[in-house]
Amino acid sequence: MAAIDKAAIAWTIAIVAFGAGIAAVGDDLQSTAVVAPAAKVTAPMEKTTQTDPFADIAEKVKEKAAEPKMEETPKAMDEKPKVEEKPKAMEEKPKAMGPKTVNVSMPQGSGIPGCEETNECYIPASVSINVGDTVHWTNDDAAAHTVTSGSPSAGGPDGKFDSSLMSPGATFDVTFDEKGSVDYFCIVHPWMVGNVNVN
Repeated sequence: MAAIDKAAIAWTIAIVAFGAGIAAVGDDLQSTAVVAPAAKVTAPMEKTTQTDPFADIAEKVKEKAAEPKMEETPKAMDEKPKVEEKPKAMEEKPKAMGPKTVNVSMPQGSGIPGCEETNECYIPASVSINVGDTVHWTNDDAAAHTVTSGSPSAGGPDGKFDSSLMSPGATFDVTFDEKGSVDYFCIVHPWMVGNVNVN
């Protein structure tokens, strides 16, 4: 074999070796997939009984409860327990309350005759308040109403107060500053009557 043939064979072997090296390295570079670690299979754990960390405390409490207590002398069944009476000077007097507001509703359906039979055209139909208190009327009906002082049987409005026409959902307030009884009614639906007693 001539020297040139030997050089060609060596050169071919070098090229093949170089190509094989590149192929091996290239294969590692192309497969960059993340491989999850294999799941470990373990034998099931044996059940162990866990002791209650407070069991000893519970036992001590039970023992203490079981210990005999001081002997009590039985009381006669007829003996009544003594109740201390408060001296009259220490009795509390009711505190004076400030002005309050009382709510009155014109309920659903009060614009139709019939509510006067059960006295529920205004709920409540009669209220008792103190001087300085306020009555707050709310129209909860679908019809328009009024809150007008006076009485349809006594000649109509007396001029003390008048809400004028109240649409559904509207409210009207009156603060009463004088003692007495005040009747009121709805001008649109005269069967609707109510009363405010001012103490």
